[in-house]
Amino acid sequence: MRILRWLPRLLIPLAVAAALLVDARVDRTPAEAAALNDEVPTQIEVPAPSALTSSWFCPVVGMRVISPGFGEITTELLLTNMTGTSVSVSVELRGRTTGRQFVTADVAPLSTGVVNIADYARDEIVGALVEASSGGLAVTRRFSSPLGIDEARCSSVLAANWYVPVGDTQADALGVIAIMNPLPRDAIVDITFATEAEFGPFVVPELTGVVIPAWSSVAFDLGQHARRRDVVAASVQARTGRIAADSFAIYDGSVGRRGFAAELASVSLSETWLVPAAGIDGETQLSVRVFNPTDEVAQVVAELAVAGAESDRVAFAIAAHDVLELTVEPPSDRAPGLDSLLAPAGVPLGISVTGQNDVPFVVWAETLVGSAANPLTDIPVASAPAEDTTEPADDPSLTPSVTVVAQPDVSPDTSSEAASALSDGSGPQDNSDDPEIAVAEVLPPVLAARSGLASVPGIGVERERWLVVAPAEPGVETFLTIVRAPPQPAGEGESPDEGEGDRRVVIGTLHRETVAVVDVPASGVVTHRLTSGTTRIVVSDVPFAVLLWQSRSGGAGLSVAHPVGW
Repeated sequence: MRILRWLPRLLIPLAVAAALLVDARVDRTPAEAAALNDEVPTQIEVPAPSALTSSWFCPVVGMRVISPGFGEITTELLLTNMTGTSVSVSVELRGRTTGRQFVTADVAPLSTGVVNIADYARDEIVGALVEASSGGLAVTRRFSSPLGIDEARCSSVLAANWYVPVGDTQADALGVIAIMNPLPRDAIVDITFATEAEFGPFVVPELTGVVIPAWSSVAFDLGQHARRRDVVAASVQARTGRIAADSFAIYDGSVGRRGFAAELASVSLSETWLVPAAGIDGETQLSVRVFNPTDEVAQVVAELAVAGAESDRVAFAIAAHDVLELTVEPPSDRAPGLDSLLAPAGVPLGISVTGQNDVPFVVWAETLVGSAANPLTDIPVASAPAEDTTEPADDPSLTPSVTVVAQPDVSPDTSSEAASALSDGSGPQDNSDDPEIAVAEVLPPVLAARSGLASVPGIGVERERWLVVAPAEPGVETFLTIVRAPPQPAGEGESPDEGEGDRRVVIGTLHRETVAVVDVPASGVVTHRLTSGTTRIVVSDVPFAVLLWQSRSGGAGLSVAHPVGW
């Protein structure tokens, strides 16, 4: 009888514990649930419109002076609604001194809303968690600083490992890594470096076992730990928790270099990378950083895709936990080095970096424009058609996207076939009756910037659909560089791919209206010129990579908008 009496008493605490466990799981936000799922993908992409929510993590949306002479960084948060219905968005701002603040907005269908973070928070470091009431929302950022302007993505995933191949800690440079922990438990991370001065990993004791407090973003000045290095790559690994990371590169102009660049760190490793570049000349420096954070030696081949010219190719090995820098330069009288790629000046180019022994790595590039007024050859472009604008959203704080495209003077007689071939409901629709839709010519861009800096993350996964988001800005040279991977050698009994239809890329608006059809030539690279910063959907029936470049004639210099897959 005593056993029967005590048995129910023993079951009561077990039932309470089970109820608390179930309650904790129910109370988890979508962001927390996603972070605890080991099968979360590591590709940054827009959640499908059918998804119940959209969650985005922005490690930095505001940064005050962390080193003298570099100024304050402010941010506009760009919320792009790719669905046909209005989306309710909650932006949670997290500062270490001001705590958590909330901003809510309704983003109109098929438009881009803008939230000026400085209107709500001015903290030492401010991060943001953005959550929407449905899928189909893309979140990107526009940074402004006294030394330049740049665009960067937020992250749709949290992960344990992040990689930053681009950094410089010379006297005129500031390299910053910002880490966001949006979850309710502290994260513990290790930050290790690879530089041109050390062989293997460069471990700093004060960056080993660093605590990133819950609900916070923390920034680290790389120059305080890896001083006076020309090439610095960093690996961020979370022992506990899941995080997101940003990278900032800034030159203060004290010795000639001047510019500002920001981008989300790379969250995945790959054996194949594409870098859609802008072109080079005597006043433009383009370098490619290949970072191997693994324990094995990586055998790598880098190859240029150059419009209208033969490509250069170089093979090399990268030791475990090491970084290698390749320079891209015009041919000259001196013999090229083993760490350089030769490319003609003034034409668009793409860079393909491929592993040869099943060891993955990370690739970024850095473009630095000198003091020349026109770093690339000045090529005239036909005048643009009238602007195509979207009706303003109800919320006056949100500015809808404005789409404008410049078309060369070419006959549109082939655009109908290309547009209809790719109008399957997922991409831009056939508007072949519009005479402004044309198959675009291959025109190199004109960089109007007198100075500027751009960090260019490689694209490790080619896609058939990309979303490129950038705010409209008058008087800015804007262009897309589109790159396809080099064709693979035909196998036995197979014929090489020589079809024309599979080389076309369609550029459309958020309303799925086709505004241009671009033929990608056999070289695998093409540049399409726009008149201003725009939000664009770029679609093809074969995978490709794309990047949006913006060039300003003033001190703001260059900016690069990395695409978001969807």
